[in-house]
Amino acid sequence: MSAGQAKQINCTESGAGRDVLVGGRVRMHGCSYCGAQLDVQDDYRVIAQYRDMVRPDTPYDLGMKGMLWGAEFTVIGTIAWIEQHLGQTWQWVDHQIFSPTHGYAWLTVDNGFITFTRKSRSASSPSNISEATIENSEHRPRVRLKGETFTYYGSGRARPTFIEGEFNYIPRMEDRSRYVSLLGKTQMLAIREGSSREVEYELTDLPDQSEALLGFGDVPERLPHPVGEHPHQIIDRTPLQLYARNLFMAAAVIAIFGMFFTWIAGERIAASQRVSVKDGISLPFTVTEPNRLTEITVWADARNSGAWFESELTDQNGEIVAAYEDGVAFYNGREGGESWSEGSQRVKTKVALTPGAYQIDVA
Repeated sequence: MSAGQAKQINCTESGAGRDVLVGGRVRMHGCSYCGAQLDVQDDYRVIAQYRDMVRPDTPYDLGMKGMLWGAEFTVIGTIAWIEQHLGQTWQWVDHQIFSPTHGYAWLTVDNGFITFTRKSRSASSPSNISEATIENSEHRPRVRLKGETFTYYGSGRARPTFIEGEFNYIPRMEDRSRYVSLLGKTQMLAIREGSSREVEYELTDLPDQSEALLGFGDVPERLPHPVGEHPHQIIDRTPLQLYARNLFMAAAVIAIFGMFFTWIAGERIAASQRVSVKDGISLPFTVTEPNRLTEITVWADARNSGAWFESELTDQNGEIVAAYEDGVAFYNGREGGESWSEGSQRVKTKVALTPGAYQIDVA
């Protein structure tokens, strides 16, 4: 049976009518009415039931069809995830999708961004990265997959909060999934280890966001609102310019602590107070001497984390005379009884300015 030949069944727990969207290797059907999990390969026998699940906010509904990478996919399953660490909470939603010609894949809604993920039949080398390696490594761990190098980006543990629809495996609310995500040149690699200790490898792309949403029949009022930047959008930057959601290395609150200007001769002409990186800062200053470079230094309280800054320099008439973006990232730890550190909490830029009044805006 293909996606275009949907039929209906009655849930063996509640009797509610359920659409069957695909056949093939589907293992489980989650009833959205009563929360029962039905074993598709055993006459829809009830294998678990989860009540009072909170439906996640997502632009995708079961049965939606759309084109991605030249193939038609149908949304067949929904899993919402939650991850909590050091008082912080992250939530995202995975949708299993199916194409009669391209098989199974995932659409993920995370921070308003939509990503497309497929499993890799190949294993990375090394095959996994342990928590101890992440915490104690002198540099960001790396793996190789299909001739490409992937560099450590983040890691954590998550659990499901909502399960509905059809899947080619049997997800359970009791599952605890550990993942390590790594950045390559064009894709992200996730190494996932489930409750059974089985390790899987997934490659993720950032598709055209309009195609991934409007192509599935979404209406504008349901579209998510992206927050910040997605790792794919900064994938070409150097590792020290990446800000990471790092769950094994405690992420500090980032602040612009001191931004100042000095002549090469060493005279400081302006300095800011400590402010939150969420608020940004505007700092006026005056250049009085010609023929010297002005150095702009941004210092951030980054510890085992990072931050990305966008800066704009304007003159007294409000005209932009310089604009740039840069980032800081600082990681430290201990290995073999000795301390190590990588990166810097400072980023510096030098510009040639004529005498006059200026303002620097950093966000």
